[in-house]
Amino acid sequence: MKPRSLRWKLVMWAALFAFSASIICVWATWILLRHQELQALDRRLGTDAQELFRDIENFQGVNKRLEVTERFVPLALRDRLVEVRGRTGEILYMSPNLSAPVLNDGIEEFHTREIAGRPVRVGVFRDNELTLHVGADLKDIEQLGWEIARSQVVVIPVVLLLIAAGSWLLGSIALTPIERIRRAAERITAERLDERIPSQGPADEIGRLIDVLNATFERLQGSFEQAARFSADASHQLKTPIAVLRAGIDEVLDQDGMSPEQRDRVTDLLQQTRRLTSVAENLLLLSRADTGRLALRARSFELRKLLEGSVEDAHILGEKRNLSIEAKLPETLPITGDRDMISLILQNLVENAVKYNRPGGRILLSAAKSGEEVSICVGNSGPGIPADRAPHIFKRFYRARGDEQVPGHGLGLSIARELARAHSGDLTLTKSQDDWTEFCLRLGKPIPTPTLNLN
Repeated sequence: MKPRSLRWKLVMWAALFAFSASIICVWATWILLRHQELQALDRRLGTDAQELFRDIENFQGVNKRLEVTERFVPLALRDRLVEVRGRTGEILYMSPNLSAPVLNDGIEEFHTREIAGRPVRVGVFRDNELTLHVGADLKDIEQLGWEIARSQVVVIPVVLLLIAAGSWLLGSIALTPIERIRRAAERITAERLDERIPSQGPADEIGRLIDVLNATFERLQGSFEQAARFSADASHQLKTPIAVLRAGIDEVLDQDGMSPEQRDRVTDLLQQTRRLTSVAENLLLLSRADTGRLALRARSFELRKLLEGSVEDAHILGEKRNLSIEAKLPETLPITGDRDMISLILQNLVENAVKYNRPGGRILLSAAKSGEEVSICVGNSGPGIPADRAPHIFKRFYRARGDEQVPGHGLGLSIARELARAHSGDLTLTKSQDDWTEFCLRLGKPIPTPTLNLN
């Protein structure tokens, strides 16, 4: 699932907060309004009760309150539930809408109870010998609550849309400086470490963030150039003594009088100096790639001939292991690039395909062209690369299989990928099954890279 952008998260959180706040406000408003309506109803019931007692007093007098008829009931109480009781609790009057006396539940203060499945507000009033129980149906108040709820069904979505639109607008305004910082930071690469994020506007949080990032890039550039300079200088300094050492060992080998055992030892020393020379040259090449000083001599040439040479190399290298070499190449494969660098990539891939193959195994080299992009795949039989080590195989000095008996320094794939990227392409591990491993190389137009002088 694709992660949501910060702008979308801001909109969703604002909408969620607004929705929750709206529900809470509606609920609180309804509770307060209902309480006020009940208080108003209680006051009306009290007023109506006083009117009933006053009419009975006027028509019957103080000592003649034994007969109560509907003519004493005020018009406001005739739709209510009414019970009038005497001194001993006997029923003197019961409204026609009551089939049985149900209002007397022993509670003196105003309260709400359910009668015949409907909520009723009940009040008790006393006047000398008479007790009046009045019940008022709460359907009007409940209806008011439903009307408020129905109105909010329309209002809340409109409010949410307005808040979402406002949040999106405010988020866009607030995140615009962040987006500019992101685009500026993307332009800062290993080849352009001198780039900085432009600092404009007030010294607010965004301005301070830009200052911190620029200071970080400044330190990073210094550390990177120092490390690259050390790698380049070390490689240069090693080449001369290694060359002198190789020349001395060659002179020793040319001398007569050595025993076969001594000659073998000196030959081993010569082989080790060649490995040192290879490591120094590889480190120099990587340091140039890191600092953008990898200058490519791009020209058009026929890549098929270079691939045929790689197939011949594979035949020679795999002869002792009885390897089967197959090639699937197009008739022509023109390309523009640095022939020597592409040859070095193919050399690394072919050597790895031979080194990590099994006796009697197979190597397949195939190539194809699509538009201006050329793809080359080199596959070999043999043990696959463990899944937990596959993501690290392009790291420098990393040995995927950890086999010290197989010669190598763990730099070949890293160099090959850097050279592929310099040609607007890439090198990837496309398959690593139990008995088959395959790398695919993509090559495009070489990237023009300025030559930088770290000295």
